[in-house]
Order: sequence, then structure tokens, then C-alpha cells
Amino acid sequence: MRLREKLTVEEKVAIALELIKRERSLDEIRVHYRVSHTTAYKLRNLFLEGGRQALTRGGHGGGNLEARVRALEERVERGGGRPAGAGGERTNGRARASGASEM
Repeated sequence: MRLREKLTVEEKVAIALELIKRERSLDEIRVHYRVSHTTAYKLRNLFLEGGRQALTRGGHGGGNLEARVRALEERVERGGGRPAGAGGERTNGRARASGASEM
């Protein structure tokens, strides 16, 4: 049985942190956020795993992004142009969308 439909990101972080800090009991946290004990512990475990991954990457959250940016810059320098789907059709789509909203 679901106790609640959707948690915000802030609530998920708060649940994980409260479980880690142990300032309130699991039952108090569950009642306050209307979640099951399984959901609460899953959120805590996901939070901790994200921290482990960040530390494994040397504390840089965007390590993969930096590599992707470098690869795209090299591609542009070689004359590879824009990635698929980034051409003029996108601009035209925006123009149509803004024109439609003016009606």
C-alpha cells in the first residue's frame, strides 16, 4: 500500500539525512513524511551511494560532463559540425512555438 504519491527532491534528501543523523526514530520520520520503512531506507541507501560515487570520481560531480564537453569541442574544431538534431530546424520550431502562443 502506498502511503503517499510523490516526494519532492527536498523531502527525499531530508529523509535520508534524518535517517543518517538519527536525531529522530524511524517511526517518527515515517509518520512525518508518510512513507514506508522500505522507502525511507531505499532513499537513505541511494543518497549514500551517490555520495560514494561522487567521492570515487575525486569529488567532481561533473567529471563525465567535462569529458563530453571536451569531445564536442574537438569535434567542432575538426569540422564535425553540430550533433544530430541541433540544426536550424530547432530554431524554426522555437519560432513557430512562440508565434503560436501569441494567437
